Amino acid sequence: MTESTLDRMIDIFDVTPVDRTRFTGDSDGGGRRVVDGSQILAQCVVAASKAFPGRTVRSAHALFVAVADPEKALEFTVTPVREGRSFASATIAVALGDRTCVTCTVLLDRPQADVVRHDTWTGPPAGGPESAFPADMPLRGRELRIEDVPDYGDPDEVGPPILNAWLRYDTVPARDELRRALLAHFTGHLAISTTMRPHAGIGTSQAHHTVSTAVMGIAVHFHEPVEWGGWLRYHHESVFAGAGMSHVRGQILTEDGRLLASFTQDGMIRAFEAQGSALPAASRL
Repeated sequence: MTESTLDRMIDIFDVTPVDRTRFTGDSDGGGRRVVDGSQILAQCVVAASKAFPGRTVRSAHALFVAVADPEKALEFTVTPVREGRSFASATIAVALGDRTCVTCTVLLDRPQADVVRHDTWTGPPAGGPESAFPADMPLRGRELRIEDVPDYGDPDEVGPPILNAWLRYDTVPARDELRRALLAHFTGHLAISTTMRPHAGIGTSQAHHTVSTAVMGIAVHFHEPVEWGGWLRYHHESVFAGAGMSHVRGQILTEDGRLLASFTQDGMIRAFEAQGSALPAASRL
């Protein structure tokens, strides 16, 4: 198995043009036969940037409708909806052969000078990366720590529906669209863990074993400028869980508190049926 590394992941984000609106890309399943939806979201950010040169991706909203196999090439088709003087919008269909696995809607523009500026967020004060616990989520070139939680997947770890994750990358890409892709990549990794945290006896270590979970949709909104050095904080807050679904909102901040991006995630959390699956295999992500 090829080791998952930051440099390889950045190369994966950088999809290869076939023509102006079609791209191909590889995947890294991290040893699993499934591709993280957030990896494909990151690739969509880069595909849209290449399809509309000179514009900046401001938001991307992806729905993950079928599982993607990391051993097969992904095909990205960008369909412009409107291309005005400032704003542009497009839909992106991501396919494996003749089967669509992800759809993504993207908004782009040409950033303008401030008329007004502020940013705000609602999370609790953060203790900082030095006091956070190292987390085992292997990607060589990335350091991950989580505040107050020694094991984010432990069914016996109970607390408020909030997780603060600190990340530091050995390499921060020089290209703007790859920095946005890198920010988008982690938006799918801890939201379901955040939702499970208040509930004793259930944790993401049980996922795909005794409970069926999946990321169904991620929306990410980039703020300006998307530049940083050192640590990033991903603040996750689960605002609803029920009817087999969860909704998490989050913010991505620099260590000194500057807001880089906001995101939401819709996830599935369901019991396995007696036959052993809550959903058909093609629908699980």
